[in-house]
Amino acid sequence: MTDLLSTYLEPFLMFVTGGGLASLISIKYTRKTAQADAMKAVQDVYQETIRDLRADKEEMKLEIAELKKEVHKNSEDIKTLQLYKCVVMDCKLRKRD
Repeated sequence: MTDLLSTYLEPFLMFVTGGGLASLISIKYTRKTAQADAMKAVQDVYQETIRDLRADKEEMKLEIAELKKEVHKNSEDIKTLQLYKCVVMDCKLRKRD
């Protein structure tokens, strides 16, 4: 409510009381101030988005590293299991411990 009063009522009262030129100057100043505040708010949103994206990227890097380890472990397990190709108990290809 105070923003409304300072933005619109103050310049209107200045214009009515005879300060027409001063009110035009204050309207331009008020408009530029509002635009600067809006740009700052947009910039803050972008900065927060950038921080979120960086955090997500780091999280994904860790997850990819874990998945690579798991794939490597699975590959080693597959290589070991390929030695047991034959399931016939009397087969010479069957590895015995």
